Amino acid sequence: MYFGSEPTVFDTVLPPYDVVIPCFNRAHVVADAVASVLAQDHAPTRVIIVDDGSSDASAATIRALAAADPRVTAVLLPRNVGASAARNAGVAIAQAPWIAFLDSDDVWLPGAARAMLGAPALAALDVVVGQFSRVEQGGDPQEPECGWDGECIRSGLASGGVVGPSWSVIRRDAVFAVEGFDPSFHNCNDWDFYTRAAAAGARFGRIDATVALYRTTAGGRLTHDDAVGAANAKRVLSHPWLRQFADAA
Repeated sequence: MYFGSEPTVFDTVLPPYDVVIPCFNRAHVVADAVASVLAQDHAPTRVIIVDDGSSDASAATIRALAAADPRVTAVLLPRNVGASAARNAGVAIAQAPWIAFLDSDDVWLPGAARAMLGAPALAALDVVVGQFSRVEQGGDPQEPECGWDGECIRSGLASGGVVGPSWSVIRRDAVFAVEGFDPSFHNCNDWDFYTRAAAAGARFGRIDATVALYRTTAGGRLTHDDAVGAANAKRVLSHPWLRQFADAA
């Protein structure tokens, strides 16, 4: 479903939400992600930062962020388990009816939470998807984009990982319905997650608002491992819900 307009009435009561931020060796940027969430005019109930066994100063930075604001909770994992398991650790203590998964090197734009949680027909949706702007190595934001056009979500997911954690929100119940993220995926984990959510009946809607900056920063990334990426993409596309769609096309 596609919803082109965004709310303009600021006294509308919006549902509460928690934000889960997985962090691995992002001590230099994680505070930006947290600040962008806490600055929202519809503020989160809780920001849960999960340090995924970082080897830099991330754990200390996260502790300091939690000490500075009672809405921030630090979860420090003893070893690196990957983004999927880190997100699941945050979900385990989230309590709000909606959850956002913001990557530690991305930031929300002002009004992001209000735009997503004030989406028209929110009551009929389980996932709300906005747009994002890429920022390459500290450059200027590029034109807003979203891989999903707001029409058939199965068609969109069959074409790739078109929904990103940093520019969407999802009902907590929908996360638990599919038991969260699959830790066996070290990339394509979000593509797999939203595919399983959609296959389980989650209702997706897209809005026009640009809600996040998708930033590329220094640090190791598995996304550049072509062999692993290709293997995981093949795994996602083998899901019966997508395979049946491809077979029928």
